[in-house]
Amino acid sequence: MITPARNRAIQLDGLRALAMLGICWDHWVPEAWNLGLPYEVGLYFFLVLTGYLITGSLLRTRDKQEALGSGWRWRAWKDFQWRRGLRIMAPYYMALAVAFVFLGPKIGPHIHWYLLYLTNFHIALLGEWPHGTSHFWSIAIQQQFYLFWPALVWFVPRRLLVVAMLLFAAIAPLSRYYEHLFMPPFIWPHKLSWGWFDFFGIGGLMALAVHRGFSLSSRLWKFLMVTGCGTYAVLEFGPRFGLPPHWIGPFFGSVLSLGLCGVIATASIGWNNFAGRFLETQFLQKVGLLSYGIYLYHNLAPIILGKLMFFLWWGPYADTVPQTLVRIALFAVLTWGLTMASWRYVETPLNRMRAKKT
Repeated sequence: MITPARNRAIQLDGLRALAMLGICWDHWVPEAWNLGLPYEVGLYFFLVLTGYLITGSLLRTRDKQEALGSGWRWRAWKDFQWRRGLRIMAPYYMALAVAFVFLGPKIGPHIHWYLLYLTNFHIALLGEWPHGTSHFWSIAIQQQFYLFWPALVWFVPRRLLVVAMLLFAAIAPLSRYYEHLFMPPFIWPHKLSWGWFDFFGIGGLMALAVHRGFSLSSRLWKFLMVTGCGTYAVLEFGPRFGLPPHWIGPFFGSVLSLGLCGVIATASIGWNNFAGRFLETQFLQKVGLLSYGIYLYHNLAPIILGKLMFFLWWGPYADTVPQTLVRIALFAVLTWGLTMASWRYVETPLNRMRAKKT
């Protein structure tokens, strides 16, 4: 439910937590323990949610500034980048510094990709996941989105915003369909920014609809949640049960994005049942609040422990279930410790600066 004190849909924080925990589990456990489940849906949820929340904020800024007069866009863009930088970039560079301490020889020759938020282009050219820093690719595509999305929302005439956002979102499935045209030089062209525009764009379209008065309590959102997520599930798991691959493959992300919009809408209103109460538990709320920091450090924790406590991987019993569980527990403890340090010494002071700027 939305709490009046914070004007925040706290069940969305619970969903953030579940998405983040799923990503951690996927990256921390042996592959056999994942049971072939698509934990990457948690990442897709974050992308759609980013498009929804950022677009809503940009639309409110446009309303406010246009009421005051013209000539505001460049100033507002600089302010937006400043605030995003404090929220996103400073903790990111702190995590990158930690990564460099423990992975310097491996990431040193490629550090420019990380510093310039071009990690996804580096991975697309490389055709493999860099050890310990692979998760930075999704932060790169979000930062690239932040650079140009305000221009679309603020400069496109209001009557054309729907068309502009639709065209933006349509770039993604088209690029996935024709991804072979990017090979070479790219080995993994699906990691390029435009291959993810539908997640951001469809989230943005949802924000535009809500901004123009479409109710979050509409049954359409529940319909999208069931049909979008259900269709994605069939397309994802169908081939495992003998169903042939479907031509809709390049549109997987678009279909799932619609379903995730339904999830976001219904969670924003709130589920008044066990699921809602579970999402509002204190543990999930805390994890959801700190999900960005957890994401930054969760992939670095195994690297750090591998350097400091290498004996956990030694011996004939190194891959037993108890020892694997011990390692996972230590990954979680270290990730939480680094996240809390980032929150206390980096993010909280910078959030105070943002508040003063406002």
